[in-house]
Amino acid sequence: MLFLPRVSHFYLKNYRIMKTVIALTDFSPNATHAAHFALKLAMSLKANLLLCNAYLLPSEIPSPYTVGWPVEEYDMLSEESTNMLNLLKSQLETWRGTLRKENGFSPQISVNSSFGNLCSVIKFLSSTNNVAMIVAGTHDKDRLNTFLQGNNMKSMVNNLDLPLLLVPPAARFNDIRRIAFATDLTSTKDDIEAIESLTKLTEALNAEILLTTVDEHDNYFALNERFMQEILNTMALKNKNDLLSTKILRSKEIENELATLCVEEHVDMLAMVHHHLGFIKRLFKGSHTLEMTKNVNVPILIFNARVN
Repeated sequence: MLFLPRVSHFYLKNYRIMKTVIALTDFSPNATHAAHFALKLAMSLKANLLLCNAYLLPSEIPSPYTVGWPVEEYDMLSEESTNMLNLLKSQLETWRGTLRKENGFSPQISVNSSFGNLCSVIKFLSSTNNVAMIVAGTHDKDRLNTFLQGNNMKSMVNNLDLPLLLVPPAARFNDIRRIAFATDLTSTKDDIEAIESLTKLTEALNAEILLTTVDEHDNYFALNERFMQEILNTMALKNKNDLLSTKILRSKEIENELATLCVEEHVDMLAMVHHHLGFIKRLFKGSHTLEMTKNVNVPILIFNARVN
């Protein structure tokens, strides 16, 4: 069951004018860090910031035991969630006042406390807001936060048609000037669509794109290079993007190679499309995703391949 506020048509019509960055929070230190990152990003994108906490009653959480909870438990959780969101909002508003406003824009910060499944809550919010992206914190090396527990992250990646930005605890609040787009070359159409969306982001951030792939097979290096050039040529024809360079990597250790790339090439954000084929798929299976978010200290922007 999902309890969400009703929204008038007048509100929908006018609210869609402004872009919105949604920061998911469970009030953990990592999620709070990600919310600060989301605010800095929202300022650069000239977007408002929406802090969201989705929660379930303990009785709704899958368990081998059946436990009954009183109705008052819902009211208590709702009040606690709202109070914590308002506290986080106050902290961010204070921090916002210390940030340099390069474009003269100061994001409005709002909160949403909803009872229900996380993906359902996000889908509802995206229907009533012009969402630029979803931002969430990742785990540290010793503990997973609740966004990664219960396959929540995998569910978001598989079911949401919105860019998802995962912010590791070590990510700094630097301006984003260089974004590496990692492709496995299994679907150039999906990659081109994602790069088109990424180009709009880089225009707002005044950033450049480094297009890269990890070649696991030395014999296929020339083939990969041809596919890479095909993507570049198509992008040049469609977007005339001059701030786009390429780099082909050779390694069987994909996570480590991408982490090294981010350091050596001074990358501020790593972007990729979640395909169902190739090495990108493996990054989203089991420990591969955990290794990526542990080893890469820059935010990871995930686009979901469109299902035709």
